[in-house]
Amino acid sequence: MRVSTIVILLLLVSHVLMAQKKKRVVVGDPGAFAYDHGKSLYDKEQYKDAIPYFEEAVKANADNSDALYYLGLAYNYDHQPEKAIETLKNLEKLKPDYWAWFYYELGTALQEVNRHKEAISYFDIFLAKFPKDASRTLFLHQAKAKRNYSMKSPEVRAMANTMEAPINLGDKVNSKWDDYTPQSSPNGKIIYFTSKRKDSHSASQTEKYWNEEKGWDEDVYFIEKTDNGWSAPKQLPEPINSDGNDFGTSFSGDGQNMVYVACGRDGGIGSCDLYTLTLDGEKWSAPQNMGNVVNSKDWDSQPTMSSDGNTIIFASDRDNGFGMADLYMITKNQFGDWGAASNLGGVINTPFTEKSPFLSSDGKTLYFTSNGHPGHGGLDLFMSVLDNGKWSEPINLGKPLNSEDDDAYFTIGGSGEVGYFTSSRKGGIGEDDLYSIKIPESMRPKPTVVVEGIVTSSKTNSPVSGYVMVEDLKTGELIAINKSNSATGKYLVVLPAGRTYSVSANKEGYFFYSQVFDVPATAMYKDITMNIQLKPIEKGAKVVINNIFFETGKATLSPQSNVELEKAVELLKTNPTMVIEVGGHTDNVGDDVNNMKLSHDRAKSVREYLVKAGIASERVQAKGYGESNPVATNDTEEGRQANRRTEFIILEF
Repeated sequence: MRVSTIVILLLLVSHVLMAQKKKRVVVGDPGAFAYDHGKSLYDKEQYKDAIPYFEEAVKANADNSDALYYLGLAYNYDHQPEKAIETLKNLEKLKPDYWAWFYYELGTALQEVNRHKEAISYFDIFLAKFPKDASRTLFLHQAKAKRNYSMKSPEVRAMANTMEAPINLGDKVNSKWDDYTPQSSPNGKIIYFTSKRKDSHSASQTEKYWNEEKGWDEDVYFIEKTDNGWSAPKQLPEPINSDGNDFGTSFSGDGQNMVYVACGRDGGIGSCDLYTLTLDGEKWSAPQNMGNVVNSKDWDSQPTMSSDGNTIIFASDRDNGFGMADLYMITKNQFGDWGAASNLGGVINTPFTEKSPFLSSDGKTLYFTSNGHPGHGGLDLFMSVLDNGKWSEPINLGKPLNSEDDDAYFTIGGSGEVGYFTSSRKGGIGEDDLYSIKIPESMRPKPTVVVEGIVTSSKTNSPVSGYVMVEDLKTGELIAINKSNSATGKYLVVLPAGRTYSVSANKEGYFFYSQVFDVPATAMYKDITMNIQLKPIEKGAKVVINNIFFETGKATLSPQSNVELEKAVELLKTNPTMVIEVGGHTDNVGDDVNNMKLSHDRAKSVREYLVKAGIASERVQAKGYGESNPVATNDTEEGRQANRRTEFIILEF
């Protein structure tokens, strides 16, 4: 009954207003009547609909300061800054001591049309006039941030253009609907993104979800780099895509751990939550809500996962942040669980919006979107680098990557020469499209080396689901641990520059395999294919232990050997019936007798290490072979290096 009465009253108001326009019949105060109706719509955030009523109220009474105020704000919120400026300046002339908030809105409208010098003067008036009580401190912070934006944005806009124009990925990739949130794989060969196109998962279920203007619900797609450019988009399978909104995927470097966003799910914590999945063979696990340690009662979205899968940065509008949406970070604790979210702090976050983070493969270079840091208008893309636990001052990525429209979701992989992002700039195929752009070296992440391949059994050549670990060879620190896919044997690890690594693979019932990689700080990007064959543990099996090092010409073990030797200790402890021979081998440089003695002494050094670590002495024998059993030519340095080796042979098992 109450709803019907309201509808009748609204119809009556509309009828009276129309009658006034046609017949100029005054019923009561038409200006007040129009103002009240406009205010009702304004309070419901229906700004476009409210504008005609406020205009009618001002027309009826040009001195109606309330109508001028709300008309100016409605123009502002309806993205009509020029009209907002004219209206709010009329209010200033009429009543300069009106509620001071209109000076803030006037400054904001002037920013929208790049009249920054004027905007600064109005933010100064606002800061002088606005109440300073504790409950309004946030608004003062916002005004100071906007003032700073207007102070510095002209300098940002005047920066020299150092990039070529971005390239739309074309209608083979983009659709007439929204395409956004690109995320590149570490080697740059795959891009995952979100789309509302008509062939989405929801479309295959029912036509009731379709909206010709807005598209379907969000689903996740990927494209692959080919010799002929990017492939046509393909959907990720269930359970990643569902009948609801599935959005913003990010993967660990090996592609087997995923975080993404789902909204309005049963059992959810907030309006949108973060979910994780893992790939076992060719099947994804059921999505698991990350729970209330990570998710809040509000909006949590747009995650990016580090290459090692141990860190996630995401956007959230939860309480007690710096602004409207902030960036937060979570890491895994000692139990392998995700810890509580920590705000990235005031260097990154402003009183306004920060979102769409992307953490590059180096684990230290962060790209994100903001409308709080000085820029070109709308949402701009920025870069910050983590150094000694602190984020650097964000750098605007500049034109032509950033435009006066919204630019977001930057991602970069491979050599770092080409980045990808989403933009709503004019001339696109849809409202939001995916673009590529060449990136100058100063804006690229630190170089990384991507090591990828397949782990198989040396006996059957079948794929092996083993653990691939990355350790710092000098310190023994475990940098990352991945698992090769059980169906394909594929693995991928990312090695940041500036360290010497041991990359090892192990599986119960097999010998471990290790390889050393030196990635100097000056290294350029590399994509290395390293297929690994694991030898089954059985009597007579022989395996080269790669990462055992000695001082030149001596039998003294180098400290860098400790990482590998500890793996050998663990292997023998796990297999208590195993008896091995440690075989020492040299190249053919030097005297035969001396080479034989050196190889025997080195084998003894390895045996002594194992015995001191708790392995029974009768389980380890040592023997030197000198240069008698080469596995490669001694005519090259690479061949001689292969011949200088330590081998384990299983004598009993």
